Amino acid sequence: MNQAGKVITIAPIKSANEKLRVAAYCRVSTDSNDQLNSFHAQVRYYTDYIRLNEHMRLVDIYADEGFTGTSIEKRPEFKRLIADVKAKKLNRVLVKSVTRFARNALECIETVRLFKSNGVSVYFENDNIDTEQMNSEMILYIKSAFAQGEALSASRRMALSARSKMAEGTYNLPNAPYGYKLCGGSLVIEPKEAEHVKKIYELYLTGMGEHAITRYMNEHCPNRKWGKRAIWLILSNERYIGDCLLQKSYSPMSLPLRNVPNKGELPKYYYTGTHEPIISEEDFRKVQELRVKRQETYYREEGNKAVGEFFYGKVYCRHCGWQYKRQQKKGKTFWYCSKKCNTEEKCSAPGIFDVDLRRAFIHVFNRLKQNERIIVHDALLQLQTLRLKQNGTSEELADIDREVSRLSEQNSIYTKLFAQGALDEVTYYGQTDKLKNQITELRSRRMKLLSSDKRDVSIEELRKLEKRLSERDFLLQFDEELFDEIVGKVLMEQNGTVTFAMKCGLELNVALEEL
Repeated sequence: MNQAGKVITIAPIKSANEKLRVAAYCRVSTDSNDQLNSFHAQVRYYTDYIRLNEHMRLVDIYADEGFTGTSIEKRPEFKRLIADVKAKKLNRVLVKSVTRFARNALECIETVRLFKSNGVSVYFENDNIDTEQMNSEMILYIKSAFAQGEALSASRRMALSARSKMAEGTYNLPNAPYGYKLCGGSLVIEPKEAEHVKKIYELYLTGMGEHAITRYMNEHCPNRKWGKRAIWLILSNERYIGDCLLQKSYSPMSLPLRNVPNKGELPKYYYTGTHEPIISEEDFRKVQELRVKRQETYYREEGNKAVGEFFYGKVYCRHCGWQYKRQQKKGKTFWYCSKKCNTEEKCSAPGIFDVDLRRAFIHVFNRLKQNERIIVHDALLQLQTLRLKQNGTSEELADIDREVSRLSEQNSIYTKLFAQGALDEVTYYGQTDKLKNQITELRSRRMKLLSSDKRDVSIEELRKLEKRLSERDFLLQFDEELFDEIVGKVLMEQNGTVTFAMKCGLELNVALEEL
């Protein structure tokens, strides 16, 4: 264009009735005594604030109570907020301060950038920072860096104090292992649990492995959910012989703060005879020797990875539910149902060679690739349609939201009456505490309803699978990384068919004669 003509600015069109979809994020640590930043105060404040603003529509209140701000992974409500931001469910997020949002500078900046890329702004009230109007991230980074420094300093002080007490012998255990309870900082035997601990040691010494013991405990002691790791911890814990090894793990002074095994980086402290034992020293020693022997027998190491162990913990019997074990047969790795060797009852499910499992996966993936539109795309469309119907007709969620709104309004009325002097302090706190408890229960119910619907997870996994299929050519050889990304577990059928239970919810099977 050679000559500048008249410039006309076309203003963005906004509906007069369109309201800003707003949510609030609240967090309070377990040790916070600050009433202004207390959990219920934050939730109540933002619920009332958004509801009373005629230009805003309350989408949800995301509230983490008793969770650290140093890592996103440890905050379930914050992760739910991120998921809803990605799903385009809101336009703006209100937070009391940067320290409530995150105490990790990098995560804070990355999350704000993620929100902005999805059209969502964040307003930090106490810091007067609005990411919608922010030209530079410098101020936000400085604020979050200060919060990070405070978190690391507090962690360092606690760690130094704990190590000093360990060295002096005055350290009190923060929790008790299964079989004990804490009384005045000392371990005291819990009789019923102690019997279970003794049974686990007895079963291991009679030849049962950790998987078989897990199965036995779940069948005979169903008062709790038993897992292989729980059995392993019990079999390896010196506290059951009355001793105590301190500083088995430690937290490095870097974010995110997390415990890592102490492999000699810091001193350990071993105290003997600190409490009454449940297991004799002789039985404990025999168990440790037996565990080492089994490790040497069943796990021949090649580099850092056990030979033929990729499918360990991934193959299960469809008939009885037991996990498949590995053995060497004719010089090859062979998988078979572990029930056959651990119980008197025999399982009729067949075994399978490791190489055939790999070939079966290649066959299934290539079949998926060939029929991508019929299998994956159509399933994705059906799930999305179901989710839309569910979202439109979820009466129970709507009822909960209405009840929370009603209780919040009642709470506001009591607050106004108290401020005017029409209610005494005892009556006010008695009534408002009751309302808060009811709101908390309702919100808990709402969360369970949301988490019980697995459609969103399946849709996300189907999208990942669809993306993977579009990126990959037909497989010519087994890909371990691809398998872990799309397959949940493998199920062996009694007729010899191999079923791959995909993470997206699909089940695809292949008969061995097809390979």
